[in-house]
Amino acid sequence: MQPSMRPIKPIKPIQTTQPSAAGAVSPPVAIQGLSGLARGGVPLWLPLPFLVTGVIGAALFGVLLPWALPQAILAPGFPHVLTLVHTATLGWLTMTIMGASLQLTPVILTSPLRAARFARWQYPVYLAGVALLLSGFWFWGMPLLIVGGSLVVLAVAHYAVILGATLISAHRQHERQHETHPLTARYLTASLVYLCLVVGLGLTAALNLAFGFLGAGTSRLLLTHITLGVVGWLTCTLMGVSYTLVRMFALVHGHADRQGRRIFALLNGGIVGLAAGFALAWSPLALLGGLLLIAAVWLFAWDYARMLRQRKRRVLDVTQHHGIAAVCYLAVVIPLGVVAALAGWGSPRLFAALGLAALVGWLGQSTLGYQYKIVPFLVWQSRYGALVGRQKVPLMRDLVHQRWARVSFWLVNGALPLVAATALLGWVAPMQIAAAALGVGLVLAAANVAGILGPHKAITGPNPSPSSTHQ
Repeated sequence: MQPSMRPIKPIKPIQTTQPSAAGAVSPPVAIQGLSGLARGGVPLWLPLPFLVTGVIGAALFGVLLPWALPQAILAPGFPHVLTLVHTATLGWLTMTIMGASLQLTPVILTSPLRAARFARWQYPVYLAGVALLLSGFWFWGMPLLIVGGSLVVLAVAHYAVILGATLISAHRQHERQHETHPLTARYLTASLVYLCLVVGLGLTAALNLAFGFLGAGTSRLLLTHITLGVVGWLTCTLMGVSYTLVRMFALVHGHADRQGRRIFALLNGGIVGLAAGFALAWSPLALLGGLLLIAAVWLFAWDYARMLRQRKRRVLDVTQHHGIAAVCYLAVVIPLGVVAALAGWGSPRLFAALGLAALVGWLGQSTLGYQYKIVPFLVWQSRYGALVGRQKVPLMRDLVHQRWARVSFWLVNGALPLVAATALLGWVAPMQIAAAALGVGLVLAAANVAGILGPHKAITGPNPSPSSTHQ
């Protein structure tokens, strides 16, 4: 094992657990554990390249959107449309989640990363695979698709080994110590299985493009692939991580895990039922899965609102604003998507509108909101943490340009409904104008996050205390 990746146990977390009204308690949120891992447990070079490349992927998606969207409302299988979709799913969302999870999983589990001997290769292999795959879609080159897809599968397999070994080790540790296994860990475990399945199906779809061996089963493969990718991997991960990050960032105390466990059961029952129903062309099973999925999403939206009502930090910042908007999109787009899929509404216009609402409205906004907290924390800890009390340093919130964050929020949430509506109506020119505004919002958000890496002026006045720098 490389010396820089030697498992270093996190600092014992501050216990933020308080009893709920029903007498149940939620597991501790490892607030101080994040500080410990940022300083030594997980080196900065492991998560940060994923996080920064993820926002670059968001910006690239925003640039491509006005040009590819007119093709998307005609046929979602056009090469440039496939490039756009996989820029979002692989280059933006999965890239970001990989980096965030490699940093946060040890925090959530209060256990170091395992099986990380070759972690240095994770980012370059995945980046190369995504770049080749996107080039293959754009230029419609089968060798690029096959090589890029194979590298993505290899990188995902390695990521699954690291995260899987860490989750298993932490679960055994919690059993030995008779501690409650964190709720988020259940979601991460399930989503990891879905990720492995979805990349396998994606590689199968790429091979099918070259050799056409699936025939009439291609449409069933596509629906299964979308269900396991958008709902299984991405949605399950973000719903689970929200139970830690919302509590941490908004200082939520006393929120029990009971509803989260129910949502987990409903969500995964819905994902398995819907995906299996599509794969087997068995409508009753798909209908049952769809109903369970809708119930899970609506219950999560209600539980998310409960968390925010119990917060101690009363002022909502841009992270919470993005989170609230994202959950609103989730509560609408998943039921509409289930109904459209089960009813056989295969209109490219509807597919484009729902796809944008899911990828940008729900998934993209969630990751952008969390990036405004995670990236500043990592950079601040690495650059200024040791200087606190000895010289003037910027406050952590000063690393993010707050005005840019507000402007990009309103650009995204103002333009996205217009893009979806004009796509449904087939109004190409207004749709491209709205898509350009949405793209500007994404580029501005990406520039804001990437700008955190640049130099920042120290605050004026007396030296800040360690606690005040975290505001």
